[in-house]
Amino acid sequence: MNIEAEIRTLKLRVDALEATARAGRATSGRRRKRARRRRMTIPAQNCTPLEDTPLVGTPADLTTITELRAELSQDVSALNDEIGGFRRQSNDHFSKLRGQIQDQHHSVHRRLTDLAQVIERLAKKLDT
Repeated sequence: MNIEAEIRTLKLRVDALEATARAGRATSGRRRKRARRRRMTIPAQNCTPLEDTPLVGTPADLTTITELRAELSQDVSALNDEIGGFRRQSNDHFSKLRGQIQDQHHSVHRRLTDLAQVIERLAKKLDT
């Protein structure tokens, strides 16, 4: 009977998490973060908070979990490094492109100014 009660509480927790995830997608921006924080600290109805549940497992399971956490943190830090490199590289490319576009804009502007002057001279010649 105790196992059935644990399964029921786990199902209720999963339902509560899914409900918060659905509600979190419906909101946007800072509201979502505040709402999620608020919801995560308040336990769902008829559920005990996660901190109160004892960890069930063998020491081998716990070491496996700690190893997976270490691998995951290494992967996340490597991903952050890759993202930082990509940001720097794309910033360099965008800076170069921005400079080229500005040069082309100035060149076109000078040509248009020269063309306007030529048109004015031609218009004066036609008037005389």
